[in-house]
Amino acid sequence: MIIILGDEPPEPYAEPRGTCPVCGSHQVIHHPLGGPDPRLDEEDPPWVQWQGCLLVFSDRTCEGCGAGWNMERDEEDDEE
Repeated sequence: MIIILGDEPPEPYAEPRGTCPVCGSHQVIHHPLGGPDPRLDEEDPPWVQWQGCLLVFSDRTCEGCGAGWNMERDEEDDEE
């Protein structure tokens, strides 16, 4: 059997849901760039909303208070 790199399905979406930094709610919605891979056997959690190839400014939003933030940018700010 020959396996060509890139032909195996990716890992399922496994980021933790997290907590809103503004109100502390656990009603966080993730907005990852791209789309779900049809080769995966399991579906993504209902709080993951794929954004296609759109440029988005927030990759997380809170259903509770409406806040939006970007996890990657916020993590970089924390390191400084």
